[in-house]
Formats: sequence, C-alpha cells, structure tokens
Amino acid sequence: MRHSTALLGAVLAGAALGTAGTTAPARADVPGFGVRLTAPATFKASGNTKTLTAVVTSDQRDCRKVRFTLIVRGGSVPLDRIRVTRFEESGEFPTRLAVDGDTATLVDEQLDPGTLCRGRTVTGRWQVGFTGREGGEVRFEVQAFDAQNTLLSAAGAGTEVAGQVATSSPTPSRTTATPEPSASADEEATETEAPADTEPATDPTPTQTAAALSPASEDSNLLGPGLIVGGVFFFLGLMLLLRLRARTREARRQAETMPTGFYTMP
Repeated sequence: MRHSTALLGAVLAGAALGTAGTTAPARADVPGFGVRLTAPATFKASGNTKTLTAVVTSDQRDCRKVRFTLIVRGGSVPLDRIRVTRFEESGEFPTRLAVDGDTATLVDEQLDPGTLCRGRTVTGRWQVGFTGREGGEVRFEVQAFDAQNTLLSAAGAGTEVAGQVATSSPTPSRTTATPEPSASADEEATETEAPADTEPATDPTPTQTAAALSPASEDSNLLGPGLIVGGVFFFLGLMLLLRLRARTREARRQAETMPTGFYTMP
C-alpha cells in the first residue's frame, strides 16, 4: 500500500518489516552505527511544511544499504491532521503506512538509493505539515535497517505545533469616541452661524447641522464678488456725476463770456 502523503486513519495493509511497529525507541543491534535525527523545534498549524532529516553514520568497514522507518506519535495532535511525505532527490519515495491508535509507522518500500560506508552517510528526508487550528506536541522516531532487516540504529526527537491565534475583534473605543467631538463641534458651528434673531437649535443632528451650514458658506462665497461689483458701479456713478458737473460749469462759463452785440467805438 503506497503512502499517500497523509495519515488519515489508514488501516494496516500488510505486515511491517522487522520491528517497524515498535513504539519504544530501539537500540542498535550492530555496533558502530548511529542515527542523528534533526527536527524543527516548532511547527505552525495550517502552515508550510518543514523537513525532518535523519543521517545514518557507520564505523564499519563493509558497506550496507539502508531502509528507513519513521514512527509518528501524535499524542495531543490527531493523526488525521498530520501530513508526511518521504522524498529523495528524484522526488517522492514510496512507503507503507501502518496505524495503531495514536501512532503511525511509515516504512520505506525500497532500500535508500545511498550506500552506507565508513566515512559515507545515508540521509532520509520527510516533509511534515499539520492542518487545523489547534496546537499540540508530536514525537518522531527514525529507525535504520539494513537489507536483511537488521536494526542498525535509531533516534527520536519531539516537536511542538503552535496553534493559530484567533483574531481579536476591533475595540469599540475608536468607533464610539469619534462622533462625540464632531457632534460638539457641529453644535458650536451651528450656534456661531445662526442669526441673532433666530433661536439656536438645542441638539442638532449631524445632518441638520451640515444642512444649516451650507447656505452660510454660499453667502460668504458671494459676498466678495458682490462688494466688487457694487464698488465698480459706485465709482462709475461718481465719475458720471463729476463729469456732468464739469460740463455744467463749462456751459455756464461760456454763457457769461458770449458777445452781447454792442461794441465800443474806437
């Protein structure tokens, strides 16, 4: 049965190899081998996947092929929320899945492409992710077997899944406090712009206040042009009056100096 990258409460389909179903950390049956497991300290629920890495080392002269087994103990995190994919450089690596309660075991269907020798390591990698919103703790254990299903070495590591924090609702202080100063400002503006012979409104609503301020603003905008036009007409009338007065004086002066028809004899 191929591992479909998800631990979804699958049932055991075929026996696991060797001690793949062991739930307790196993010690190496062959001296000189070791496993170093590196796991992220924390995961984020519904976040990006992270890589779990196991490196097998050897002090033996002879070289061996390795088969990995990954044991996942969900604990406070249900297995159906855990996503695991075994992969190599060439892509996804096939595995078999067995589930027993809150423990899932993934066994490589094939031997790892690498060869374990003295001074040469073999590395196994798994992509791990978590769905949902709740957090919890999860423990991983990696066991390394040879081609004869002999347990070489094992190592374990724990990690924590951080839950998603619920988004807090916006505080009502800003929404309730904002209209108060504008309402008082509207009241002051209404009292200032109201005519002297009109009784000011006691509690105007913002709509009424805005409507009351609109005519006042229009009058103030027309006041300047009205004064200019009135001044122009005033000066035109004054100039016309002065000109008529000057013409009247000139006509009077000419009338006084006109000849009377009598001349003085030489």
